[in-house]
Amino acid sequence: MSAKSAINKEVFTPHDEKMLVAVQVKRRTKKKIPFLATGGQGDYMTFICLSGCYRAIHGRGGMR
Repeated sequence: MSAKSAINKEVFTPHDEKMLVAVQVKRRTKKKIPFLATGGQGDYMTFICLSGCYRAIHGRGGMR
């Protein structure tokens, strides 16, 4: 299972949302992040995700 499908299954599917786009981003400088236990300095992946909702929005005007 790829990282994108795992993120979709664990984060968005339980909330009736669909991940539309996921982009992997990298830091420009390697910095130590002490609160992430990744085993090495800068050894982690970061994704920016865009999601959509399955439910229709009901209300006047249609947009919120």
